[in-house]
Amino acid sequence: MSSDGFVTDCSLNTTVEVMLEDTIAKENVLLRDGQGAAAVANASIAERVIEPTLVMFEVHVPPSCMLDGVHSQHFSGTGVIIYHSHSMGLVAVDKNTVAVSASDVMLSFAAYPIEIPGEVVFLHPVHNFALVAYDSSALGPVGVSAVQAAELLPDPALRRGDSVYLVGLNRSLQATSRKSVVTNPCATLNIGSADCPRYRATNMEVVELDTDFGSAFSGVLTDEHGRVRAIWASFSTQLKVGSNTSEDHHFVRGIPVYAISQVLHNIISGGNGWHLLINGVKRPMPLIRILEVELYRTLLSKARSFGLSDDWIQALIKKDPVRRQVLRVKGCLAGSKAENLLEQGDMVLAVNKEPVTCFRDIENVCHALDIGESGGELNMTIFRQGRELDLVVGTDVRDGNGTTRVINWCGCIVQDPHPAVRALGFLPEEGHGVYVARWCRGSPVHRYGLYALQWIVEVNGKPTPDLDAFVNVTKELEHGEFVRVRTIHLNSKPRVLTLKQDLHYWPTWELRFDPETATWHRQTIKALDCQNL
Repeated sequence: MSSDGFVTDCSLNTTVEVMLEDTIAKENVLLRDGQGAAAVANASIAERVIEPTLVMFEVHVPPSCMLDGVHSQHFSGTGVIIYHSHSMGLVAVDKNTVAVSASDVMLSFAAYPIEIPGEVVFLHPVHNFALVAYDSSALGPVGVSAVQAAELLPDPALRRGDSVYLVGLNRSLQATSRKSVVTNPCATLNIGSADCPRYRATNMEVVELDTDFGSAFSGVLTDEHGRVRAIWASFSTQLKVGSNTSEDHHFVRGIPVYAISQVLHNIISGGNGWHLLINGVKRPMPLIRILEVELYRTLLSKARSFGLSDDWIQALIKKDPVRRQVLRVKGCLAGSKAENLLEQGDMVLAVNKEPVTCFRDIENVCHALDIGESGGELNMTIFRQGRELDLVVGTDVRDGNGTTRVINWCGCIVQDPHPAVRALGFLPEEGHGVYVARWCRGSPVHRYGLYALQWIVEVNGKPTPDLDAFVNVTKELEHGEFVRVRTIHLNSKPRVLTLKQDLHYWPTWELRFDPETATWHRQTIKALDCQNL
C-alpha cells in the first residue's frame, strides 16, 4: 500500500542546532547503506524502492510472558512497513519473529538511523504474520519523511517461472537483494506439532524460489518496480534427533500478501472487533472468520483411487487446472463448531455448491459470510467413505489479540488453551480453561511434579473449568497449605497430586492485557503479606 495519507511536516526550527542536526540526519539517510554512492548505484530498482520500507526487529519475551508455548525469549528478523502516516505506522512481520503479543519490540529503520519501540496490535489466527504499530512522531521530522510504506500487490497471484527480487536487511541494516525465480507458487506446508505445542502454520500455501540467502534471511519478494508480492518469512518446526529428543529448525518461504492486504484494509477503514488504543487513538480491530479445521491436499489421481467420481474430478480440474488436487480433513480444532461434523479423511468437494480446491477458496467463502446473512454457516459437500454428503458446518470468529490473560500459581503459568493445543483435538470434559503452559524450576509445582501440557480441573475438590473459577479457589488457599490438585494431561490421562503452597517466594498473580490503555497489568491475587485482592 502506498503512503497516500502521509503528511510531511516541513516546518523545521530555524535555530542553528536544529539545522545542523537535520543536515547530519539527511546525510545519514543518503549514506544509510554505509557503502557510499557506488553501492546505491549498483542496487536494483526494486532494492532502492523497497529499502526505505524495511525494518529490523529485536524482540524480547519476558520470562513471565512465555505464553502459547513460545520456544525462546529472543527473536530477530526483518519486517516491511505497510502503512505510514503522520499518526501511525504499521509493520508486517512473521510470527516466528513476533510470536506473542506480550513482547518488548524494538524497531530499527533502514531509511533512518533510529531505534524506537513497537506495539504488537494483531496476530493472525491462521497465517504466519503479525502487525506491529509504531509512533511516527518518534521518528522526528526528517525520519518521518525518509521512512516510506511499501506498495502491496496481492493480485495477480505469482506463477511458476515469474521473476522476483528477494530483498532484506543484513545485521548492519544494509539492504541485500538478489533476483530469483518462482519454482512453486502454491507449495503446501506439513508442520507437525512440537513437543510443547506452539503456533505452527497450517492451511497455507507458500512460495518457493530457486535461490535465496539461507534460512536466517527474511524480507520481501517484489516485482521489478519494488511492489511487494509476498513477505519472505521465517517458519519454525521441530526435527527428531534420535528417539527421545527434538531440535528446533527454521526455514523460510514466501507468504502472499493478499491476507495482509485484507487485514490492513479492515484496520484503516474500521474493523468489526473490539477497540484497541494505538498511539492514543482507539481503533476498531478486525475479526477473522475461519473454518477451524486443519486441511491437507491430496492429488486427484489419489482421490480417484479412493472412489471419487470422474464427474467430480473433472469439475475440480475445471475449477483449478494447475493444482489438480482436493482438500481433505486432517482434524478439527477441539471446541470448534466444525467438531463432530467433519471427520478425518473427509474430502471437501464444494462449499455452497461451488467447487473448492485450495485453502484460499475456503478463506474467501468464510469472508463472504460476513457480508451476507447466512448466520456463519457453510453448506459443504464432502466425500466420506465412498458416499457424497451435504453438511451444514458452522464457522468460528477469532480476533488478532492472542492470549490476553495469564495466571502464575505456585510457579506454573496457566492460561486458556491456545489454538496449537486445541488443534490436537482434545479438551477435557470437566473444563478446559486452566491449561498449564509452563513451569518454573525450584517452584512448588516443580518440586511436586505439576508440569506443563495438562489441565487443572480441580483444586481441593472444587471444579476449575475456567480462569475465573481457578482464581476464586486459589485465592482462599493459605501459605504453607497442602493443596490437592486433579489434572488431565494432553494424552487424556487423569492424575491427582498434592503440593505445598509457598506464598512467600511464589505468590499468586495475574497478568492481563487492557485494550483501553493498550498495556499489560500485573495484579497480585495472593501473597504472604497481601492476603486479599
